[in-house]
Amino acid sequence: MLENINLESINTNLIILFRISLAIILAFIPGIERELTGKFAGLRTHILVCVGACVFTILSVYGFETQSQVVEYNGTIRPFIQNDPARIAAQVITGIGFIGAGTVMRHGSNVFGITTAATLWMCAAIGMSCGCGEYMTAIIASLATLIVLIVIRRLEKNFLSKRKISYRDFEISINASLEACDNIELVFENSFKKIFKFNKKLINHKELRYSAVVSTKKTLKEINDYFKNLNCIESIEIREYYE
Repeated sequence: MLENINLESINTNLIILFRISLAIILAFIPGIERELTGKFAGLRTHILVCVGACVFTILSVYGFETQSQVVEYNGTIRPFIQNDPARIAAQVITGIGFIGAGTVMRHGSNVFGITTAATLWMCAAIGMSCGCGEYMTAIIASLATLIVLIVIRRLEKNFLSKRKISYRDFEISINASLEACDNIELVFENSFKKIFKFNKKLINHKELRYSAVVSTKKTLKEINDYFKNLNCIESIEIREYYE
């Protein structure tokens, strides 16, 4: 009965089991960090991406028979390989982009989720490393990802974020008297470098209505201070703008 047992097949299955298990463990490292920080893609997503990439790589190595033959080309004998195992694994890199794109969201002038998309892409690389047996590469990549997510984030928060003020979009609506035309437009011109969708409308031959979207690093109060000394303004509304 023992003679019927294919030892080579058992060893292959154990290797596959080990590679998939290692992919789960290594994906847990960056996945739990994303989960605890409340990102769009959490623990389960990172594990599934990593394991999926690992399985596809295993299939490309073991699932399709690689055939080699010798061919003659210009008088030279060269090896010719069919069913290249790298073909399926190469498509994982492209396919993971669709999942990563789903985690990227635009909120006004700000974009969120790029780091999570990059983490998913890194998990795919870790899974592929496990699938082809590059265990040390997978372990180092997983630990490096965790270091980047934690250590570099603290560096950004404690040092870089204090020096970086991001632009925000504000929509400004103003109702003013007709005589205020030049003064209001002068404030817009001198106070804002980035002005989008600037509109001016005359109502009842005597009242002007302005609407504009500006991109600035100023706060809402600072924007309001630009116009507070203009007595000709009847009403003003300033709100953060999300396109």
